[in-house]
Amino acid sequence: MDEKESKPLSAFLSDAEVKVVWREEERTKVGRGMITNDDENFVYLTGEKGTVIVNKKDIIAIKQ
Repeated sequence: MDEKESKPLSAFLSDAEVKVVWREEERTKVGRGMITNDDENFVYLTGEKGTVIVNKKDIIAIKQ
């Protein structure tokens, strides 16, 4: 699949609760919620405590 034809993450995981693991400075962080939007560089994860904006380069894993 070419990058030009790729769909955004939010299209694949629109109504799914996910767990996102990412690296922030020297620590590993985990967020739970729904991916509400994403663009070229960032993923917007909305959960019980609010919205977190995570750089796609820092994401280690996304589990559904």
